[in-house]
Amino acid sequence: MKDLHEAALDYAEKRDERMALSVEEVELKQRLLKLMHKYKKEQYDFEGVHIEIVHEDETVKVRVKSAKVEEAGEAA
Repeated sequence: MKDLHEAALDYAEKRDERMALSVEEVELKQRLLKLMHKYKKEQYDFEGVHIEIVHEDETVKVRVKSAKVEEAGEAA
C-alpha cells in the first residue's frame, strides 16, 4: 500500500501547485484589468497580443499568438 500513499502525496503536491498558480493568475489578471482602466483602453493589440475588457464579468481576455502562428498567417 506504500504506492497508494505515494500516489496520494504526489497528487496533493500537484494539486497544491495548481491552486497556487490559480491565485497568482487571478492577481495578474486583476493587475492587467487595472492597467487597462488606467490607460482607458477597451482593447489592446500589439505584436500578437490581444487584450479586451469583458464588462459582464469585469475581467479581461488575453490572446497571444505564437511566432509559428504568426509566420503561418504571414505566409498565407
